[in-house]
Amino acid sequence: MLPSNLLHVSFSVLLLSACATTTVTQMARNQIMLSTSAAPACGVSGAQLVATRMAAVETIRHGFSRFVINGVQAQNNVQVIERPFTGAYTTSTYNGYGNSIYGQSQTQFTGGGVMYVGSNDSELFVTMLNPGDAGFLDGVDAQSTLGPKWQKFVQDGISTCTG
Repeated sequence: MLPSNLLHVSFSVLLLSACATTTVTQMARNQIMLSTSAAPACGVSGAQLVATRMAAVETIRHGFSRFVINGVQAQNNVQVIERPFTGAYTTSTYNGYGNSIYGQSQTQFTGGGVMYVGSNDSELFVTMLNPGDAGFLDGVDAQSTLGPKWQKFVQDGISTCTG
């Protein structure tokens, strides 16, 4: 059995690698709207990170090199639901000495706990730019945003709110 701390860390890593999805809506030749929905563990900032990185991915996919974010909307739809216990298991140990009985009982409850449902959502309005376009020098470089593995991200997209 895993020690409690190791189990907690493993579960946290699993949660942080939770999935995110992005939908791209073409608004004009060089403008898109990105709608990103991320798992509860990502938080709104995680959803915005995915959306920003997807802005860089879509900029490259559309044949542009830089982008400007013109507008942002975010929403947290996460709920925490406490589930009731579904069972109990009791163990007892008792000893008698003369006219007295001493002992202890321990009850372990099963089921219950909390459940996280919903999503963190982010919407970005993006203008994509190439050299010679107005505002190009003020734009964010798409390849730099994605880092050295930019080609892999362009091919696969971004589906996690980590790294």
